[in-house]
Amino acid sequence: MSVEDPWKPFRDVMQNPWEYARAWKERTRGKVVGHLLPDVPEEIIHAAGALPVAIEGAGIYASHAQAHIPGYTCNHAMGALELGLRGDLAVLDGMVIPYVCDTTRNLFHIWDRCFPDMANEFLRIPKRIGHPKVESYLTAEFQRFAGVMQNLTGESAGPDRFVSTAALYRKSRARLREAYDRHRQQPSVWTADRINLLTASALRADRAEHLEWMEALPWEDHTAEDSSSRIRLYVRGKVWDPPGILEMLDSLGFIIGRDEIVTGFRSIEQHGESSLDPMETIVRSHLRRVPYPGYHIDPAQAVEGFVARVREATAAAVLLLNPKFCEAAAFDTPDLQVALEKAGIPSLVLETSARGVSLGQIRIRLEAFQEMVSGELP
Repeated sequence: MSVEDPWKPFRDVMQNPWEYARAWKERTRGKVVGHLLPDVPEEIIHAAGALPVAIEGAGIYASHAQAHIPGYTCNHAMGALELGLRGDLAVLDGMVIPYVCDTTRNLFHIWDRCFPDMANEFLRIPKRIGHPKVESYLTAEFQRFAGVMQNLTGESAGPDRFVSTAALYRKSRARLREAYDRHRQQPSVWTADRINLLTASALRADRAEHLEWMEALPWEDHTAEDSSSRIRLYVRGKVWDPPGILEMLDSLGFIIGRDEIVTGFRSIEQHGESSLDPMETIVRSHLRRVPYPGYHIDPAQAVEGFVARVREATAAAVLLLNPKFCEAAAFDTPDLQVALEKAGIPSLVLETSARGVSLGQIRIRLEAFQEMVSGELP
């Protein structure tokens, strides 16, 4: 690893996660299991001895997938299928697709038909997360999933292995939360783009190795920065799409106060309780996580909770990244905008997709938003 560039290992993973997975597989003789975002419990895959690899379709140009899935499918699902069809995911021994919306439900059946030699699993995540029986249901589903993973790898995820896996993920997420804190304190070094590099690569690399890489980062540098001119932003969305948007936010003087991106702060927010049974910890962490747009909760509660989180983050403005063709995100957005307006918090909605969205247009809109929030517009 280069001492001069401690960020290089994370970049290498993100530039070619399949090559990293292939090298890990050759080195360990273990299984590699892909999972579509969000909310697949990585710890269960890891405890069974496999490498969990997040599959993200944003930014992937689709040239094969549209022959198998409707053209109005969101870019995340479309891009994931494209990766499989063009051979990038040949390293996978299994694929897990969670039920979070109608698109993922349909995608699983398409995926199972397109890749019959892959061990494909449909994770039945509950949609009504406020139901009184949801914890018992989710415990049973995660236990079933653990059995599926053990059958795939041939390794038993006993209590000791589960405990060590839970401890590893707690430590990893705590370190990643520290990195987020550094972004708010030293945004010129710990940029939003670099923080995403850390969190996204953690979803694709071996967690123990990822933690070792993180130790080489500039934690000892506490140089104070005057970030008073920067705008603290709260971001809601699925993934950082289009690719390159974080570099734009950095260059325009924004700080990510908090985000609900599934490869971002949302993926590391829950630290888990070491005193609980590991499976119980995973279940409770899932239920405490910021609700995904496709989950069913009371609309008024959803809006009030969102505004409360924005205020808690002391954000000056909100950016809503809505994937094109994502009905769940579109349903919530008008209510959120009205609530933010009543609260006096400016917001910007960007509909994103690899199909027909210009980075230049997005930058112009972000520049205008930055000027409006900072008071530079007349």
